[in-house]
Amino acid sequence: MKKFYYILSVFFILNFSYAECQGDTNLDDIINVQDIILIVNHILLIESLQGESLNNADANNDGGINVIDIVAVTNLIINNLNQCENSIPIDLSLEWEFEEDLSYFNYEELQNIINNQIEELNYLKGIVIIHNGKIISEEYYNGSSISEIYNIWSVTKSYTSTLIGQAIDQEFIFNSDYTLNNFLPNYINDYLETVTLHDLLSMSSGYFDYYGYPTWVNVSTSELVSMPYSGLNYFNYNNSACHLNSHIIYEGTGMTPMQFANANLFPYLGITNPYWLDGYNNINDGSASLYLRLRDMIKLGQLFIQDGYASENNQIISSDWIEKATSEIIPTGIAGLDNYGYLWWIPQEGYLAYGFGGQFIAVIPERNLVIGTHSDIYSNQLYQTTLLNIIYNQIAPIFENN
Repeated sequence: MKKFYYILSVFFILNFSYAECQGDTNLDDIINVQDIILIVNHILLIESLQGESLNNADANNDGGINVIDIVAVTNLIINNLNQCENSIPIDLSLEWEFEEDLSYFNYEELQNIINNQIEELNYLKGIVIIHNGKIISEEYYNGSSISEIYNIWSVTKSYTSTLIGQAIDQEFIFNSDYTLNNFLPNYINDYLETVTLHDLLSMSSGYFDYYGYPTWVNVSTSELVSMPYSGLNYFNYNNSACHLNSHIIYEGTGMTPMQFANANLFPYLGITNPYWLDGYNNINDGSASLYLRLRDMIKLGQLFIQDGYASENNQIISSDWIEKATSEIIPTGIAGLDNYGYLWWIPQEGYLAYGFGGQFIAVIPERNLVIGTHSDIYSNQLYQTTLLNIIYNQIAPIFENN
């Protein structure tokens, strides 16, 4: 019998994983009295902890859960050591760091996917995978490199949405429920009294996509607001109408989108005065034509995962805006990209910035995961669908969903 208990004890200890965040039993990345209550309930057999919660409850790493762990967690709280490392925002103005310890996930499986599937994609030029704020994989193909600067195409839309959010946060412009005549008061058009900024951001303004690329950048505000329209409340992907967001930034802030971004966004992401196509009144393209490196492009995704914090004590976009922008606002009728937010696609998990040809920022907050890709613009739809399938159905499941 003693031998049996000895074997059972050894089995328990060997299978007891090391805590990812000691004391954080409810997995909210903050250590507080709620975690102590869960530990007490576990000890009293009221409600058992399992998995990562059980691991984190073992605050002194002795392989068991008892009153000593309650004391250890209390000390963490008293000494203000109550924030998990992964929850502390990284400084996005700095270069990315590489994760040195890759043993905490199935790195072999990830490498197998990269070597046998990612590398076989003929149009792929680069992929960067960020987990817990650090690079765990970065590869470049087909003549591309870490330093290549390229047109991120419609990923620009998600940047434009962020600038609109900042302008609302800073009270330069009204919130998204207001009709467009409030943002463009100098332009007389009956339809502006009907369509809202919400409609414009969710691709449901009813405007026809009247101008081709890059013509919409060069036409006046008056010409844009006078485009033909049909009706509201249905999804119609529209570059011309989307560019009106840049005109709203210009009218509301007195700055071009580039000037506003250089003051409020780009420096906090470590982006220095990038090229961004402009046209009428030097207003930058709200739909495309921002040029960035892949490493820089994906910082927007990490900013959103960090709840708008560009560094530990500097929130540059509100949590409220992030929640609105990445919510399911309108169905698209497109399989796999079933819903749309405020210039973000809403797929099966998280949210996605999608640029022409396969420029992607896949953001999956539940897994603390950001995946960015750079693709040849001459890629086909099969390639893009395959790449998204690999991202969401093969790479993402490697990382635990919290």
